[in-house]
Amino acid sequence: MTAVVASSAWTSTVAGLDSISLESLNEQAALQTRVDRKYIVPVDEWATVFASLEQEFRVLEEDGRRGFGYESDYFDTADFAAYYDAARRRPRRYKVRTRHYLDSGLSAIEVKLRSARGETVKHREWLPQEAARSAALTFESRVFVGSFDQIGHDVDRLTRVLTTSYERTTLTGEDARITVDSAVSATDADGTQTGFGDALIVETKSASRAGSVDRALWAHGIRPSRVSKYCTSLAALRPELPSNRWARTLRRHITDAPAATAAL
Repeated sequence: MTAVVASSAWTSTVAGLDSISLESLNEQAALQTRVDRKYIVPVDEWATVFASLEQEFRVLEEDGRRGFGYESDYFDTADFAAYYDAARRRPRRYKVRTRHYLDSGLSAIEVKLRSARGETVKHREWLPQEAARSAALTFESRVFVGSFDQIGHDVDRLTRVLTTSYERTTLTGEDARITVDSAVSATDADGTQTGFGDALIVETKSASRAGSVDRALWAHGIRPSRVSKYCTSLAALRPELPSNRWARTLRRHITDAPAATAAL
């Protein structure tokens, strides 16, 4: 099966699902505290896996759209403190980004905190439109970000270092919320780009144990990938950074992977 045919099959599948509104989705499956598992999946394999599932899913729909454009601006220090914490697998670490919902024009500042137990907790505050695309955090954003102890003194050193873009389809089932991201690319502060080509990034978000989607992916030989849109893309664009943690993903899936992997 070609990627074009598979993509058409997946698009037809999404079109045939029952819909759910954003309000209902957030009421039923907000999952701000969650365990995330990410998979990099060719579109043909994902279409096959999804077709094998025996539960019902609903797809997020707003104003007749079932796919939504996203851009995220990631903030880090000049010496990439947040990146290094992730690369060195420090149990307690953070990520700061502004997320832009292109179809609605809304933007939010988000802080993602990872606990020592491996849980990801996301905190969000909506931004006024005029402050959304600043290369530096606004005063209000700095107050919000600085309120988290894990970030602390780093808040005044944060600046935008990477922007990612992609289209997202969001699904909800019996035991998980699933996002399917396509056309994933990244651009650094110098305008250099990289991306994941035609591959999809499928992320399952569940409260604890692996769900039916995870088990179906495993049954088809697809295991979770070590991938972070921010860290993996930055590693591809900055080969001097330590990237052992994402080396396999860089070799297999990034369209512009570094020639060599820097040591930690």
